[in-house]
Amino acid sequence: MTGYLAANTNINVGDHPEWHFLGLTLNSDTIISTLVASVILVIVGLVVRAKVTSGPPGGIQLFFETVIGFLREQIEGLIGMRVAGFVLPLSVTLFFFILVSNWLSVLPLTFGGHELLPPPASDVNFVYPLALMVFFWKHAAGARVHHGPGGQLVHTLKGHQPLLAPFWVIEEVSGLMSHSLRLFGNVLAGGIMLSVIAAILPVEVNWALNGAWKLFDLFIGAVQAFIFALLTIIYFGQAMEVREDH
Repeated sequence: MTGYLAANTNINVGDHPEWHFLGLTLNSDTIISTLVASVILVIVGLVVRAKVTSGPPGGIQLFFETVIGFLREQIEGLIGMRVAGFVLPLSVTLFFFILVSNWLSVLPLTFGGHELLPPPASDVNFVYPLALMVFFWKHAAGARVHHGPGGQLVHTLKGHQPLLAPFWVIEEVSGLMSHSLRLFGNVLAGGIMLSVIAAILPVEVNWALNGAWKLFDLFIGAVQAFIFALLTIIYFGQAMEVREDH
């Protein structure tokens, strides 16, 4: 059985069709999927705006309001909306953008056995910029609270415990890596599972299990989008908190 799989399975992780421009190598599938997700999100946002009502909300408006309300509560509890109201549109945008990006995997668009619109989060070049954006903006927001970059540096390194400063540096770096790679690993695993299912089952039954796994992917995609947005709020809360020396 192992020999059969080895001979008939060709699962390449990290391989992407490429564009070459001005000496740069660009992953074309990630770029196209990201642009498609952005367009879909803008269209959905315009539809919701056109249909918004002060009366009983429709299904999509109710979904948006539920997500926004929950994230607002998290920000209010951790930081305070009056202090960091700007975190709400950031976290809401990240949630819906990552959600739409992850849900691209359920579209039955394939060519030559490959997905035309793979979820862009299965490429580290998608998740690293998102995590870096949150990393830099949280410290910029913290610098505003702690009276400049110097105050934020002291806050980050827990200045009243200088001997522990190296551990806080490690904590910052590991937080940045886990914020991005958690999303990447879970989405990539979903794509690998679809490839494994396609490789080990006959075509006649493949579509049923494949479809069931894609439905499960919807759930995983939503959970990972939620976790990324929630961690964004938590990281802003940590960067902007005011400690008292005792």
